[in-house]
Amino acid sequence: MPPVSALPRPRVPSAARLIAAAAVLAVLAVCAPVTWNTLAEPVGRPSPVADLAATGLGGWYAIGTRTVLLAAALASVVAVGLLLARDPPPGLPHPGVAGSTAAGALLLSADLRGQPVDAVLGIAAVALALAEVLPSTRPPDGLALGAAIALEPALALFAVLLVCRGSRRHALNALVLAFALNVAAWAARPAETANGWRQLIEPLVAVGPDNQSAYGLLLRLGLRGPLLAAVCLAAVVAVGVFALRRGPALAADGQHLLAAGVVGCAAVVVSPLTGPADFGWLLAAAVGRLGRRPEDRALWPVVAVTVALLSSSMLDPQIEPVTTFLLRGAAPLTAAAAAALLPFRRTTDPLWTLHRTPAPTPHHPFGRRRLPLLPAKLRPVSRPNLLMELLFIQVGYGIYTKIRNAAPNRIESAVENARDVYGVERFLHLDVERAINGWVLHTHGMLDLSLQYYKTFHLIGPLAVLGWLYLRHPRRYRTSRTVLFTATGLALLGFWGYPLAPPRLTPGLGLRDSPYGGPDGSPLGALTALTNQFAAMPSLHCAWAFWCAAAVIAATRRRWVWAVAVLYPLLTLFVVVGTANHWLLDAAGGVAVVLAGCLFQYVLTGRRMFDRSAASAAGLRARSGRPRTGGTPTPGTGSAVDRHPAPGPPSPAPSTEPAERRRDP
Repeated sequence: MPPVSALPRPRVPSAARLIAAAAVLAVLAVCAPVTWNTLAEPVGRPSPVADLAATGLGGWYAIGTRTVLLAAALASVVAVGLLLARDPPPGLPHPGVAGSTAAGALLLSADLRGQPVDAVLGIAAVALALAEVLPSTRPPDGLALGAAIALEPALALFAVLLVCRGSRRHALNALVLAFALNVAAWAARPAETANGWRQLIEPLVAVGPDNQSAYGLLLRLGLRGPLLAAVCLAAVVAVGVFALRRGPALAADGQHLLAAGVVGCAAVVVSPLTGPADFGWLLAAAVGRLGRRPEDRALWPVVAVTVALLSSSMLDPQIEPVTTFLLRGAAPLTAAAAAALLPFRRTTDPLWTLHRTPAPTPHHPFGRRRLPLLPAKLRPVSRPNLLMELLFIQVGYGIYTKIRNAAPNRIESAVENARDVYGVERFLHLDVERAINGWVLHTHGMLDLSLQYYKTFHLIGPLAVLGWLYLRHPRRYRTSRTVLFTATGLALLGFWGYPLAPPRLTPGLGLRDSPYGGPDGSPLGALTALTNQFAAMPSLHCAWAFWCAAAVIAATRRRWVWAVAVLYPLLTLFVVVGTANHWLLDAAGGVAVVLAGCLFQYVLTGRRMFDRSAASAAGLRARSGRPRTGGTPTPGTGSAVDRHPAPGPPSPAPSTEPAERRRDP
């Protein structure tokens, strides 16, 4: 195959250059102190060449080594930004800003992605490989790729990419330089270098939880011997062939960054020893376009960025410890394999320019013409992508759990606040906790039933309502989901700023969740060491139950369904008070954050949670692709391209999923 010529680079406006320069300086200012501090932490698994260099500078924890690593990290951030600014992906606004921000995020997430030194070496390898494969006026002639291969041996797959593109001399230079550097490291420190290479094939090391490679996953699943060798060989051949066939084709299409991301992710999959810091190639592959609907277009970029930057524990449901150990790193590994195998669209594909038709504005909140805050194209009413919604729920719940448990556990302040809350309730004659808790404790079977309800329905109820809205009322789903997420975020602020002891942990009141007394003897007492028990205001049990009732009432007209919906928050209120887990005012706080979420949703999108006429009109106008001047929207056909029907009476039966798609001219 002849060498691929670089496409003409577009002129970058002066304002865009200033924005990119300011973004790079801001990223460097944030990355420098954080990286310097984290480099004092223990070293992970550096390459033999990097280990030799650190030894020459006085060791990994010497000031000189940390200075060199910091300079390499910041230079890599600048290099990635400049490379993307010179050869941006098609359709990416402000590529220099995006590149430097992405590279800086990889450094800032070092505590989530393994050892800090691994993060620095990983981002340096990414910058060196990109300098080789992205078009430039003065190609490095294979020297940059050789240094990258010396740091990460699996990146030798890029040498095959250069051969496929006709740059055989550059590929040979890269392999020779990498070999020479490793030979020099071996000659200078033979014992240490041999131990480093032994880690690539040592099962006891490869099976450890820090190894997130396919090889380590197969070892943890119990594969050994010829079966392990056959499966690994088949995976390496399949992933390598697919990536190397598509890499040059994508580069010829002008998507050079995507081509590099595809090959880099393939190198991560075939490597026998992969750490969290190696998944930075997912950010390069995140620019790929997939999906036929605009609602599906954001799925792959969101998944790639989430997996590359967040800890794998965020994506782990943590059903049981054994499953967590066996499937450690399965999510980022699956995403890397998908990046190497997915059929990304070419710029000549008609679906490349598919975009969502801007949704109409049902209301201008409070009569302000500048409201709602979100632009029309970010306010769809159609059914979103299911996989992305599940990802949001999983990651959102993981973030909620971490923040809730990390909230300040100030026991004295929490108990003092609890006494203040109880005093307010007594002043208002709302102190019903003692009576309800006593009745629950002395009624046969009521305590066990209440505790089981408290532990299970907290999640089952909201998830069931979300699933019902998604399947039966997609126009309501987005509005209700935004209210729920906003209310949960406001509750986290309450947990952090106002620690509050629940009634069962407030001494001297006689309120408890066990007839035997004391939190240590109660069924929930074991959870005290695992979660922050002093995050009671507001009550998310009551907030989520109230949200369930509001969402159901807003979406249906059946009165018996309304009755069941109202019964759910009332029963939840009885349970949380009866088990002495919340005060009555905690429930009022839960209702308040849901109402605040409704207000935020209204200002953000202009849609009211209980406005039936507005939701119906928005859905009908979205289907037609444009608002009608006569006030009566005409439903469209729901195809991928806007079609404007002939004038006529409106259809009486609109579809439950409006189409909001068009192609750019």
